[in-house]
Amino acid sequence: MAEKMVGLKEKCVGCRMCELACSLNLETVFNPKLSRVQVERGGNALDLPHICFQCDDAPCAAACPVEAITMDEVTGIWHIDRDTCTACGLCVDACPYGAMFMEPEGAYALKCEVCEGQYCKTICPSEAIVHQA
Repeated sequence: MAEKMVGLKEKCVGCRMCELACSLNLETVFNPKLSRVQVERGGNALDLPHICFQCDDAPCAAACPVEAITMDEVTGIWHIDRDTCTACGLCVDACPYGAMFMEPEGAYALKCEVCEGQYCKTICPSEAIVHQA
């Protein structure tokens, strides 16, 4: 079973450190647009970090016409193959949690793939990113 992480709007302070940690870890640059976690600015001072829930039925994978989103049978984590992805955006539209994004230049889709370091969770000062059973 895949480890699931969620963002808690009740705790998120909107610092966006999770976005910076993610982009640095995975893309070696501080660029929130390349982060697999995206913080949505909400009304009433509530922000929400969007993180892939690693759905069992994965609507994003079902929507992908080229099967670029596949599950690692060992970890249960859904991964996107950048080379196979055609950037059609159907996975982004299919995600019920708003956790899929297009790379800034529109070349491929992005989502959290629960990296080993879980830097977003580690750096969050308000513990707004947590594991869910």
